[in-house]
Amino acid sequence: MLSPQSLRRPANWQDFETLCKKLWGEIWNCPEIKKNGRTGQAQYGVDVYGIPAGEEAYFAIQCKGKDEYTDKQFTESEIKEEINKALKFKPALKKLYFATTAVKDAPIEAFVREKHIENRAAGMFEVHLYCWEDIVDLIDENKATADWYIKNQNYKANHQAELTFEKGEKEAVLKPKFKQQRTIYRLPPPKINLGIGHTGFDQFFQMAARYQSPLTAGIVMQEGFTNVKVNLSYVPVDLWLHNTGNETLEDYKVYITVEGDINDITKDNKTGGLFRNIISNNYVPTTRVYSENLQVTLTPRTNVLVPGDQFAPETFYIKPSLKCSIVTLYYKLLSRHFRTEGQLIIHIQPDIDYKRTYVEVESEDEERTEDGPVEDLIERGDDE
Repeated sequence: MLSPQSLRRPANWQDFETLCKKLWGEIWNCPEIKKNGRTGQAQYGVDVYGIPAGEEAYFAIQCKGKDEYTDKQFTESEIKEEINKALKFKPALKKLYFATTAVKDAPIEAFVREKHIENRAAGMFEVHLYCWEDIVDLIDENKATADWYIKNQNYKANHQAELTFEKGEKEAVLKPKFKQQRTIYRLPPPKINLGIGHTGFDQFFQMAARYQSPLTAGIVMQEGFTNVKVNLSYVPVDLWLHNTGNETLEDYKVYITVEGDINDITKDNKTGGLFRNIISNNYVPTTRVYSENLQVTLTPRTNVLVPGDQFAPETFYIKPSLKCSIVTLYYKLLSRHFRTEGQLIIHIQPDIDYKRTYVEVESEDEERTEDGPVEDLIERGDDE
């Protein structure tokens, strides 16, 4: 049997509420203990309530999931607010318990003791606080709850999922391609005497290397007609979703917010010609833009992912700015019984393809290099 001191906190606030109902139902010897209302209804500071054996008035519990869920502690303002809400509970309470997964905190415990004395002096309900360490002690002292909770922790369903790049990594390097026209103004190459002997050939190859003769470096390929071209300034983002738990993920979606120096995001990098909107067999992604943040929603056609399996969502494309930067993908996975979130990092390393043009000038003073604007690099794609 697990040591009570090693008990994990419940996975979410709903499970914590269930634990409190089970635990105080045993402490109060109250089989009629109940959860108050349903989500979205006014609960007046009460999550669980009942009349303990031997009592005539209601006791109530306010369950506060803290620490592992929100990384926050209980605050004095929260306590005051919940006490004021509980004053509206009908019929009037005799005791109000604050149960929280937060760790013990001496100043907050002192504040609750003060409110307890104030309420009693005013003829109102008592106020008590139980932090996680206190709750663990109570679980240890109440066998039925201890047996139930430890078994629940050992055998409960374990929903886990992870979004990664193609090779299971959390970081990737992407290299968008751009082009830039570079015009080189230079003196014409000197005439070379290609007579018999090695000297003439040596001069030829030295000059060819020096001037990058247009006979080799300045060749321009003639483009033919093609239906589809691809914009290589848009780089593909390939992701994999892994079910790493022991339960099936059902009815799930992945929401991704792209943050960084990004100019655009699309479902394809094709342009011109007979453009087709290609849809994956597994995912139908949609793209939305909210102010400066770009968002992608990945919705699976087959929305069941069994344990140990993985799917590759539809590739989407981002167009970063022309500088080395870091782009962060913040993702949230929502499913019927499970949700998780995380982030992936993309390192952007732009690659510029220089298109050189040579212009002959008459004097050394006129020799120079001029660069034009950087533009998207668009190349012919496969005909479709």
